[in-house]
Amino acid sequence: MVKLVEGINKVVHIALIALMVVLVVSVFCQITLRFFNYSIAWTEELSRYSMIWMTFLGAAYALAKRAHIGMELFVDRTEGLLKQVLIVLAAAVCLVFFVLMVVKGYELSMRVMDQPSAVMQVPMGIVYSVIPISGIILVVNLFYVTVKQLKGELS
Repeated sequence: MVKLVEGINKVVHIALIALMVVLVVSVFCQITLRFFNYSIAWTEELSRYSMIWMTFLGAAYALAKRAHIGMELFVDRTEGLLKQVLIVLAAAVCLVFFVLMVVKGYELSMRVMDQPSAVMQVPMGIVYSVIPISGIILVVNLFYVTVKQLKGELS
């Protein structure tokens, strides 16, 4: 389980780096070419879609690294069973949201799969598929982090 989760997060990390490179290069080209009164239409769309994918995948990666803002005041001040109950309760609330992300994100992706993007003509379902993909990764990372918290391996 540990190697699987770490492998998934390594792939996500590499994808985030690649998306950042794509975003920087496309925005750089867009700005540079506008300076010469020339514009490539697809660079704006590519940068927007890269940012969308970075946001969702970044949220999943941040959960694995425990980089999200959290209200741990109550959890940190409790011990024993109450602390474990609070950890499980917080995870359950997150799990409900992440499962909704997966289900509704999948429905949305399938509904707009035949709709092409304005310039690049990429199916919008591919753009929106990041919602269920990141939702699945969020569920995996939530389970992993929660188990580690309950074992006392994470504070």
